[in-house]
Amino acid sequence: MKISKIFICWIISQLLLVSAYGQDVTGNLTANEANHLLLLLKKSPQDSAKFNLLLQLAQYNILKPGELKVDLDNAADFINQAKRLNKRLLNDESEGYILLVQSMLVKERGDKKRGLELAEQAVSRLKKVSFSHHLGDAYIELSTYYTYFIQEQLNKKIQIVELGVSALKREGKILKLAYSQQLLADLYTNNAAQAKALGVLNSSLANYKAVHYKSLQGVYIIYSTAYSLMSDYKMSLKYGLLALRTAEELQDTTMQRCEINNILGVILVKMKEYEKSIEYFKNALQIAERYDDRNSILLVISNTVTAYNSLKKYKESLHFIKGIPLRYLNTKDPAFSSVISYIYCSIYISLKLYPEAKPYAERLSLIVTNQPNMIANINNAYLVLIKYYTATKQYSAARKYLNSGMAKIKSNGGEVPLQMQRYYGLSFKLDSAVGNYKSAIENILKFNKLKDSIFNQTKTKQLKQLEIEYETEKKASEIKILHQKAVIQQEAYQKVSLLKNITLGGILVLFAFICLLYRQYRSKQKSNRIVNLKNFQISEKNKLLEHLLKEKEWLLKEVHHRVKNNLHTVICLLESQALYLENDALKAIENSQHRIYAMSLIHQKLYQAEDVKTIDMSIYLPEFIQYLNESFGTQRQVRFHLEIEPIQLGVSQAIPLALIINEAVTNSIKYAFTPDVIGIISVSMSQHGQEITLIVADNGIGLDPTITNMPSESLGLKLMNGLSEDINAHIFFENYNGTRITILFNVDPLNNEHHFSGTLNQE
Repeated sequence: MKISKIFICWIISQLLLVSAYGQDVTGNLTANEANHLLLLLKKSPQDSAKFNLLLQLAQYNILKPGELKVDLDNAADFINQAKRLNKRLLNDESEGYILLVQSMLVKERGDKKRGLELAEQAVSRLKKVSFSHHLGDAYIELSTYYTYFIQEQLNKKIQIVELGVSALKREGKILKLAYSQQLLADLYTNNAAQAKALGVLNSSLANYKAVHYKSLQGVYIIYSTAYSLMSDYKMSLKYGLLALRTAEELQDTTMQRCEINNILGVILVKMKEYEKSIEYFKNALQIAERYDDRNSILLVISNTVTAYNSLKKYKESLHFIKGIPLRYLNTKDPAFSSVISYIYCSIYISLKLYPEAKPYAERLSLIVTNQPNMIANINNAYLVLIKYYTATKQYSAARKYLNSGMAKIKSNGGEVPLQMQRYYGLSFKLDSAVGNYKSAIENILKFNKLKDSIFNQTKTKQLKQLEIEYETEKKASEIKILHQKAVIQQEAYQKVSLLKNITLGGILVLFAFICLLYRQYRSKQKSNRIVNLKNFQISEKNKLLEHLLKEKEWLLKEVHHRVKNNLHTVICLLESQALYLENDALKAIENSQHRIYAMSLIHQKLYQAEDVKTIDMSIYLPEFIQYLNESFGTQRQVRFHLEIEPIQLGVSQAIPLALIINEAVTNSIKYAFTPDVIGIISVSMSQHGQEITLIVADNGIGLDPTITNMPSESLGLKLMNGLSEDINAHIFFENYNGTRITILFNVDPLNNEHHFSGTLNQE
């Protein structure tokens, strides 16, 4: 079971919460500069100069790394001295400046409620000044009291930072303006306004470069995230790598290196480069553990598990999370606890270890019921709980979360196809389990409809992209031809100009030559008209043939699509019936399911393939054999060795071969191996000229010698013999370190491309 892509998007958004704050653009003083200001403070005779020096020193002590009491006390002392001086200054600018620095001090001491009040008072007082030097800083300080997590607060935060950007432009503070624009772009990205974010980022980058600021990795990583959320993963990866290279060149060892590696990993997950993503996640985790940053550690753990689960490496995923120190996973915070419970529950359900999943499912269920607002993505919580309670036959609980999840999606403004498809699939399994077959069939039909809809949307998008590329290339070719014609005409004009200066005799010769050229030109023009007419006729015929061919292909695809859906429905019905059968009846149903799935998968591949006439066995057989392996649950006991050449076969040969392989592999799994032996089943298919050889072999106990060269009453052997006759194949059974079945047959000439083109030529 994969962790939802939506969960990945949540991880990206959470990661961005700190990305804009990774650079020190506070403009804070160095220790030497602070000492210099202290000397100036003692010598300065003017109250206004002393006032500014005192508040600068106060900010220096507030913004110093750490939260030492002595530094904060020094800051409070400087602020009090500034207040005494302000009694003589008495203006809104100085009063607003004091309120701003007080807000920073109170917030640093942990009283955010009082800090917010002071920041609002500072903004209100500084707005009264016709040209304030501190209004932009006050807006940015005020924005820090609003969070990303709640939409209403996020909107307020964006509004405040926009005002801050406008104020900083008027004040001419280029570095702080660049920082505020970077912060605003980050906020736009979190609010799904990527186009606006990119525009503001361009301005921020230009301002940073104008003051020769080099720590640009924070800007680049927001570029990367914006492009990622726009699904432009190529540009996203480009800026992510640029951010990492910039951080490495500047020898940045802060938590920002963790954030950059984490975002690069998430981008690679979206690009389905799961193995590469895990390398970046592990680098990010090392840095987060070095700084003991619990929030970042949890995000990186979630991303790493996502990558492992996408590779279906559930054991590695479990081994990874069990290797994390318990101090990062043991938490009473419901927001973190819900994520950890979701991860463990997902892994254990994938491994079918339901008792181990139980405590995590119960904890997640408790948080969903009592504190749903603390869960970042409640839809994922619903899905995993439905799967757990269905698998453990707690159907009423599963139904409760199924109804809640579907209602939640619809209340958010419509049915999201991918999410609703998951719910319909889970509804089918739940209805089948409780015996509500009518509802089960309705849900599986809705599931297939949404699945086909998503597939068709993807296809349409790809076709449109190809059409755009084709039109672009066509226009470029036309421009090139026009340019060549212009060059030729220019050369002709130059020759004519040169001939005008030739003597009368040369003119007569030239006249005769021109007449000859004109005659040739007319003759060539006439020939061109004939050729163009013939080309036009051929082109029209080709278009008609292409149109007819496309119609035929789409009709064939529709046939395969409907056959696939019908067979899938039959499989689902058999699966539902199997819940109430035992022993031989259950085995018969399961065998029938495998045979029907073999045919259904062929029709599905033909429906999704460009060539509806043949199927590539090197793609089809591994997927089908993987299905058999998972169906029997023999991954630990039986291993498969596959050597399948890319052989194209038509339906008339592919379906009998699939059924033969199904019987052979099923018999090997069931009867060939003793419990204490690791079984190996080999399947190979090769082609030499027109002859194809299929071999299915195992290292088991072998066949009874009495049936290796003679018909048997077994249904499986009867099927293999009968299906071999259908495709004019020779089948051989032999004991060769186990059982070995060899099938020899020739390619159907109707599927041979050369045969088809030769027939057309004859016609």
